[in-house]
Amino acid sequence: MASNTTIEINGTLSNFTFNSTATTSDISVQTTLITIILSMVIFITAVGNILVCVAVCLVRKLRRPCNYLLVSLAVSDLCVAILVMPMAMIYEIKQTWIFGEIACNLWVSFDVLSCTASILNLCMISVDRYNAITKPLDYGVKRTPKRMIIYVFLVWLGAACISLPPLLILGNEHEQEVNGTTTNVCVVCQHIGYQIYATLCSFYIPLAVMILVYYKIFRAARRIVLDEKRAQSHLDAHCYLEISVKNGGGPPENKISSQSPSPANPARVNHRTSSASTNTTVST
Repeated sequence: MASNTTIEINGTLSNFTFNSTATTSDISVQTTLITIILSMVIFITAVGNILVCVAVCLVRKLRRPCNYLLVSLAVSDLCVAILVMPMAMIYEIKQTWIFGEIACNLWVSFDVLSCTASILNLCMISVDRYNAITKPLDYGVKRTPKRMIIYVFLVWLGAACISLPPLLILGNEHEQEVNGTTTNVCVVCQHIGYQIYATLCSFYIPLAVMILVYYKIFRAARRIVLDEKRAQSHLDAHCYLEISVKNGGGPPENKISSQSPSPANPARVNHRTSSASTNTTVST
């Protein structure tokens, strides 16, 4: 919708036309695109993680202790998709928080809890794989359901220790002044001590552990592959030597020993010699 405005400047009337229709239309298109994209991300994330949980629960071969951490990872990502992302989408579209302080505190706590649990699950999965590769016999016996449930409990306990301080002690940010105007926001606690603690425990330390562990997994897997290739080459050489000996081949010393007379059968050799001399006499 276009609107005409007349402004008097130094005694001169000037007409300005403001086209607000295009601006409103652009904002509406942008909001629609953001809503569609974020809704698709939420839907795919939720459905994918639900399928993982259902598959592990229904398929008997997947109900093993080694998959407990995968289910825990799927549950944490599912919590992100259901409890965090819908409110985050509305917050992104509205550019202001409209749900109140209680909902803000719960939303921030679920956000930190779910994301931290997801990262710690990935870290614990890397440690579990390292033990399974480097100690296959010993760790295979120790990987019991009880032990894996303890691992899952430790993951969620660590995530709770990071997400609960703002909710119970420190508090979150609910208002923010921008150009003299107060805006309702919902931001996690910005206390410098908590930020260092949360950032280190929920991201940098698990990242360092995963990098180190997967590097060790790579080295262990590479050593195993090289040992298998070396053993296979020795086995192939041994099989080739046996086949050559059976077919009359093999090393020269084996051929010489096979052609020389055996001390155990001197009569056979003398008999052949005497036969040859007799044939020579008759022919003459």
